[in-house]
Amino acid sequence: MIALVEIQDFLQKAGRGEIDSSRLEPLIEKFGEDCKDAIRKQLSSRGGYRLRMSGIGRPLCQQQLEKKGMTQDVAYNDVMRFLMGDLVEAVAILVMKGAGINVVSEQKQCDLNIANQDIKGTLDVVLDIDGEEKVWDVKSTSPWSYENKFSGRGGYDAIKEDDPFGYIMQGHLYAEADKKPFGGWIAINKSSGEWDFVEAPENQEVDRREYLKEANRRVKAIVTDAKFKVPFEAVPETYVRGGQKIDTGNKLLPKTCTFCSFKEHCWKGVVQAPKATSRAKFPPMAWYAKYKKQDA
Repeated sequence: MIALVEIQDFLQKAGRGEIDSSRLEPLIEKFGEDCKDAIRKQLSSRGGYRLRMSGIGRPLCQQQLEKKGMTQDVAYNDVMRFLMGDLVEAVAILVMKGAGINVVSEQKQCDLNIANQDIKGTLDVVLDIDGEEKVWDVKSTSPWSYENKFSGRGGYDAIKEDDPFGYIMQGHLYAEADKKPFGGWIAINKSSGEWDFVEAPENQEVDRREYLKEANRRVKAIVTDAKFKVPFEAVPETYVRGGQKIDTGNKLLPKTCTFCSFKEHCWKGVVQAPKATSRAKFPPMAWYAKYKKQDA
């Protein structure tokens, strides 16, 4: 994509000291204000549960518990991660503008009627690339996510297959609210500094309809206080040895549930333990719905 080349070229020139910094002063001033907003947002009171476009894509069960007044215990490192994500987004917008990319709008407030509810949201950025305006979401990613979900081996289909945070629904809702196509994600590897434009399919009407339909179902369930249920099942833990598939008898927590602070509410007896199938000296930790320590 030409926008990625322009960004790379701009940053290369900056590294060689070839950028006239005086022309960036208005962008730097705006960046400073964006940083202040990010700090206020992440370090101030979060208030109670609200239906927003950014959250509808998360599991329905999680949102039902939040609406009931249960609060998620947000770890200190998660707050830091959220803050860094907002700051990286501000840097990304500054760099794109500095590189000459047509940023039509940024941090734009929008709303959409879903199940007769006025749902609000804040889309990241609208870019005009090659004469077409699209809604893009900026994502600050870990090295693993960058390589396996967004860039490299990842992409739209990889995210669609495993999307516990509802990134795709979020993107389509923003795009529907702004009456534009969903461009995809601007992924930035927060470790290496690499960028990639992860594009959504050109033909996205079928997905758009499906995600809007699912959003309608979820909002209706939340508003009407539909019966709560955990829609996920524990996963049998298996490994292969000598060509045979062996079941440890343990049950792993569903992957989506491992990210949720309510896991101990929904899964009684849940435990975090060294992964039983690992032979490493220091095995990675895993969440189990049912766990029995394996014989050495």
